[in-house]
Amino acid sequence: MEDTNIMDSDNKYGITEVPSVGTCKKSKTKYWGEITTLFDQDGYTVKRIWMNAHTQSSLEYHVKKKESYYIESGCIKVGLRIGRGKNTSVTLNMGDVFHIPPGLMHMRIAMLDTVIIEVSTTDDDSDSHIVEDGKTYKFVEDD
Repeated sequence: MEDTNIMDSDNKYGITEVPSVGTCKKSKTKYWGEITTLFDQDGYTVKRIWMNAHTQSSLEYHVKKKESYYIESGCIKVGLRIGRGKNTSVTLNMGDVFHIPPGLMHMRIAMLDTVIIEVSTTDDDSDSHIVEDGKTYKFVEDD
């Protein structure tokens, strides 16, 4: 993405109009809670993810998408599959931030009712590759 100088001779005083106020793009109910897309443009997406206590999402990975979680409230375990199929996890509490690079297999496991703010590069459903179905899969950590 190339930066553009908006302060050229035709626009020497900067932006002259107030940007419009938007609304949430879409909300989707899931078996584990709800996802609301707050913003999706200019190369990034912001979502508010509500997870009910003791539920989990599917284990998935992305080829292009980079995402970061901020835990607004609650507590989740992020189940990860690393290396040659080793299951491990990190626990995130209110105020924690966790970055997920492309290729890292991950799933969300809610220990409590939890609100996650997810900021990512542009969201594209075709880049979500499900490895294990969260409705039936039991995440077990390797020793």
